[in-house]
This record gives sequence, C-alpha cells and structure tokens, in this order.
Amino acid sequence: MLTSRLKRKCQRQLPVCSLCVRLGKSCEYPTGRKPYGSPYSDKTPSVSSSTSVSIALSSNATASVFPDAFFLDPELFTSISHSALKNTVPVPTEVSQLLGPDASLICEPYFASIDTWLPIISKKRLNQGLQAGGPSEASGLALLLLCMKLAIDNPQVNSHAGTESTLYGIARTYMNTLEESSPTSLHIFQSLVLIALYEIGHGIYPTAYLTVGRAARLGLLRGIHDRKNATQLFTTPQTWTYWEEERRTWWAVSILERCLNLGPTGLPLATPEPARGDLLPTADSEWRRGDIGTTQALYTTGFSPDLTIGPYARVCQASHILGRVIRHRNSRKDVQTRELILSEALQLSTTLTALDKHLSRPMDEPQDGEAITLVDVALCTSARLALYHIYACNLPDVIAERFEEESAMQTASIQGIKQIIATRGSVLAWCVLRQAQDNLDSSSPLVIQSLYDAATECHWFIKEGDVAEGAANTWHLLVEALTLLSRRWGVAEKFLHLLKKLDDQ
Repeated sequence: MLTSRLKRKCQRQLPVCSLCVRLGKSCEYPTGRKPYGSPYSDKTPSVSSSTSVSIALSSNATASVFPDAFFLDPELFTSISHSALKNTVPVPTEVSQLLGPDASLICEPYFASIDTWLPIISKKRLNQGLQAGGPSEASGLALLLLCMKLAIDNPQVNSHAGTESTLYGIARTYMNTLEESSPTSLHIFQSLVLIALYEIGHGIYPTAYLTVGRAARLGLLRGIHDRKNATQLFTTPQTWTYWEEERRTWWAVSILERCLNLGPTGLPLATPEPARGDLLPTADSEWRRGDIGTTQALYTTGFSPDLTIGPYARVCQASHILGRVIRHRNSRKDVQTRELILSEALQLSTTLTALDKHLSRPMDEPQDGEAITLVDVALCTSARLALYHIYACNLPDVIAERFEEESAMQTASIQGIKQIIATRGSVLAWCVLRQAQDNLDSSSPLVIQSLYDAATECHWFIKEGDVAEGAANTWHLLVEALTLLSRRWGVAEKFLHLLKKLDDQ
C-alpha cells in the first residue's frame, strides 16, 4: 500500500517488500481485488510486517534489517520497537564454554565488585532475560555475560598483559560479530562499555579510546543524548527500568571518555554536553532493589546535601564538570577573548571548590554506617588539577597586558594544588589503601589517574624544596596506593613506571 501512495513499483516480495524494509514501514498486501480498475479497500485484511519478521527469523535465523529511512529520509521514518532489530545468531561453542552452565558464577562476583561503583546493568532485567531464555535474547545476553566476566577478570594474577587474555580476545571477536548483525542492541551498548573499562583498567591504548568512541556513536544513534530534538530510532521504552538502564549506560560512556581525555590535549569529546533538563541516575539503593526511584536534575543552582542522589549520580556530577574543564583546556584561544577565557576559568574554579566540598564530606567527616565513595572525589580532584595546571605557572605575555583575573586565577591554582597535596591527595590515597586492602576486586581503575596526577604535583613541589606542606608524605602514600592497585589493574603499573622515570630525572 505504501508503494501505491509513493507511486513506486512494488516487487511484491514476501513476507515484506524491500521498500518497506528500507523505510521502516508496515508492509501490507491486500488479500483480494475489486473488479479491474477499482482501488483497493482500506478494510481488506492484511499481513503485518511484525508477523512476517518473526516468521523470517524462525526460518532463516537472520537479523532484522535496519530501517534505512532513518538516515535517508527521517520524515518517512517511524520509530521502531526496541525488539525489532534483535537477531538469533547462534552462541559460539567457545563462548558457551567460557560462560559455563551457571550464570550466577559470573553475576554474583560482578555485582559485588564492578557494580558497586559502575551500576549500569539492571539485575532485575538481567534475571528476567536469563529466565525467559528466548532465542532473540540468547546471543545478546551471552555477550553481556561474557563482558561481565571480562570486567572481573584479573590478568595481573598471572603477570599477563591485558591484551594477552584469551577471554579478552574472544569477547572482542564476539562483539564484532554481533555488531554486524544487531549493532543497536542495548546489550551491545553495555558490552562496549565493559570492554572499554577493561581496556582502560589495563592500559590498552589506543584501543580503549577507539572502543569508547564506538560506544559514544552507538549512544548517539539511539538518541539518548537529546530525547527532544534528536531523531529517535526506538519508541519510548515500555518500562521505567529499561529507560533508566539506558541512561546509566550513556552516563558511563561519558565518564569513561572524560577519564581517557585527561592526558592528551586537543582531542574533541565524542559525547556532547548534557542537555538542559537532563536527569541524574536515581539513587543506587533503589536501583539495585528494582524499585522506581526519584531522579534529580543535573543542572542546579548549587550542590545541596539534602538532595537524594546516590554515589553514581555524584560520579556523573563530577564527570560533567570534568568535561567542562577538558573543553576549556582544548578551546581555541585564538577565537575567544582573554576576558571570556579567564572568566570561564574563575567560574570553573569556584564550581570545583564547591563540588569538592560537597563530594568529600563523607571522606572528611565520616559517620557510622555511611559509605565512603572514591570515584566521584577522584574525578573532581583530576578536574581541579587539570584546571590548575593551566594557570599555576602561566608566564606573562611580554606583549599583551596582564589582566587582574590572570593573577587571581594563578593564586587560586597554586593554593588549590597545595590544598590537594596537603589534604585531599593524602586522604584519597589512604581511603584507596583501606578499601583495596579490604576488597581489591572491588577497586576502581577510575581513581588511578587522579592518584598519578597528585603524585606528579607532589614531585614538583619536592623538587622545589618541599614548599608544600606534607608533599613528601603524600607522595609516599600515593605511590603505595598505586602499587597496591597494580595487583588488580595493569594501568597502575604503567603509571608507576612513569613515576620512576620522573624520579630518575
């Protein structure tokens, strides 16, 4: 019927014609005709594309076709259901053997370790998928479980590099296979995040950077970054849990990318700034229980201790400000006035000081029964050091006039670095040591860059004659924390080698 309206010749393929497949439309054939020359009746019974797709999958075991109209003509495109692009690709034998017959042997250690600081997988939906065991879910679930197993794998135990892991090689190969047949699956989206996490944790570069880029592109394709204005590939999810799980995974991509971009300068971020009205993840306690929780807005006038937000939401807050610092550092200074640049720097400094006070309160003022989180404080500390590094030793331009704001920013930067060395760095290192000694498997690689950055600042002040209070003591604590984390994450060992080079200079 669509071919008639568009005045296109229909080849009448079964179960659906090629034009409707490309445009993502429902394909309907009339079961009978009126007399010659008469138009088809709109009331004629028809065969829907949804029924046809299920028949094609069961008989041919192939993936659904991506609706080309999404790219070719969005005005003709209609959002599809989240289950429309699933496939029934068989699970390879080597993958089944790695997973074993009991999924709980993977799920329990994963949720007891990685999930404590990166809660992106819904335990409720995962259990529902495992119990259903449908053929369209099997391959995606197998990939997700395989990547969960990869995330908790520790190649450091056998003194192996992360790239030498057989599990890592199979996970990437299986990921590439499924991405060709069902590239938009939420399982693939989450699996990309877990693979990138493994690569970041073991210093597998530049692969980690490229993997995060793939995840970012997939998130953009799903339209998560801008629900109001971006073309939405999928219809609104039927459950709140699915919506929240997708949002948490997108935040994870943003967090990982900002951690990766702390070192190199000039690399544009693939994940855009959050839109006005974007929400933070719900409280982690409610999420893990499978309850529908309240969500808070990302953009607020301040950081109130009364807001009910969980540790993961605080990590999202820190990564958002870190992204603003990275964009400030990478901004083209030749297309902006110095006044605007300095004004933005001072504003970022004020915001980071307030955020540090907000996030570190449980660390600075511990209370009975209150968990101390580290990733949020570590990202905030990295953001502060990245900003202060720009302005702490800024040499005056011999031609241009030096502004009063430049002196104010330099003073704030030097004072901020000294505060991190005297208190924040040492307390962060001590908390890392205590938590890693209790449960090394639950330690996060996302704190390692912060420890290294603080250590390099300590080294600088020690070379200057220990002009910062406690620099030598903080240095030793930071190195001790990195040494302990190197037993779990290979990237910590690489940072230690860099510190040794710095110390030998």
